[in-house]
Amino acid sequence: MNKNTMSGNEKSAYKAESKWKNGIEKKALIALCSFSLLSLSAFPSFAENANNNVESGTNNTVSGDANVWNLEDNSISFFEVPELVNHYSSVAELEKNLISQSTKGMEGVKSAVKEQKADIVDALSDNISLLKDQRDNTEDKTVKEALGKEIAKLEKVKNSKKILPGLDSSLVEANYALTELAKTDKEMTKAEKKTEKSIRSQFLTGKALLSDAMQNLLFSYAQTENTRKMLEKRVSLMERSLNKVRKEESLGKATGNDVTAAELSLKSAEADFNKLRDGLDTMKRNIGLSLGWHMNTYQNITIEAIPDFPRDYLNGRNQETDYQAVLARNSEYGEILREKEKNITGWTEKKQKEREKSEEIRSAVKALWATVEEKGLALNMAETNASLSQLKKDRAARMEAQGLISRVDAEGMELDALNSENVYENARLDYNQAVFRYEEAVNKGILSLE
Repeated sequence: MNKNTMSGNEKSAYKAESKWKNGIEKKALIALCSFSLLSLSAFPSFAENANNNVESGTNNTVSGDANVWNLEDNSISFFEVPELVNHYSSVAELEKNLISQSTKGMEGVKSAVKEQKADIVDALSDNISLLKDQRDNTEDKTVKEALGKEIAKLEKVKNSKKILPGLDSSLVEANYALTELAKTDKEMTKAEKKTEKSIRSQFLTGKALLSDAMQNLLFSYAQTENTRKMLEKRVSLMERSLNKVRKEESLGKATGNDVTAAELSLKSAEADFNKLRDGLDTMKRNIGLSLGWHMNTYQNITIEAIPDFPRDYLNGRNQETDYQAVLARNSEYGEILREKEKNITGWTEKKQKEREKSEEIRSAVKALWATVEEKGLALNMAETNASLSQLKKDRAARMEAQGLISRVDAEGMELDALNSENVYENARLDYNQAVFRYEEAVNKGILSLE
């Protein structure tokens, strides 16, 4: 490895690896050679450590406030997205690779320590077994007692992680070697955790921004899905209309031109539906690939409906308090605060940048607040219009059945009701998205405006 091209973490790992390989490993190997030359009856070995480390799998079940998500199923919940980003996104893969590369030297040291300890323990375990056989096969109580004491002494050394006093000369090196190996393993584990924590901190902002973008994309997906459902209902309506006009033609109540017009309306509805369905599949693919699925698996994904935020979300909130929360969490503002002061005697460039950014954030919070209010009013209006359109549609259906209005007029009312329903569903999503963006600002410092 070329030290001139190493990152800071890699240099730390390299130095640590060199230090311990040139020091502790050498001493441990010398001790191991000494153990191999000792008499079997005079120097019993260590027993196997019953507490060997066991690699455990990652628990990929995540608990939320009121939900438990299985990250390995094919269902995507809106509030599950941050955890999917954290574990499976391209950013997460980059993070894992960097951690692996940066801690590779430390893992090498730990592996060498583990092997050396195993070699020492294996060599001494054979000796302890022989002593136990000798103890079990003798009838002399004095010899049996002496062997028991020797075995107990060796068992104590076997489990030692610190220097023990009053050891026989033959045990001093074993005790020292195992103590140093345990110390090395502990220090390497500590260095690994420190390096991993440092790297993960570098990816926090990137993951948060990707998570925010993906959740906003789910709103677009949901709106497209709403339109797809509307178009599907429109196709069904046009099919029923075509069947009606054909029946009317057979009764002499409609002309061939009426049938042709109905057929064209159905084809147009089907074309719109198919086009949107293809677009929806493209969106699902992009969402899936971004969150860890592959080209041959993304179609299995089920994207769950986005939960509703409270309609009175702003009631009881304080905009100034929320603004202060955004300031405390906004990464760009934080970077300005961490800049070194170049001139502490007067108005500095840092202070100017800090003031400009704080005012920019204040304006953004006001805009986000206003958007929640605006989308709330639009949702109320859309809900009212959807209810009225539904009533008109139901009344038109009754009037058509009584022959009071034409089929075309009744179908027009039904189409209006479909459109109003779609407008309401999209208004509901717009309001939820506005609240979500406000939440992202207050809780994460992320300011995403339309």
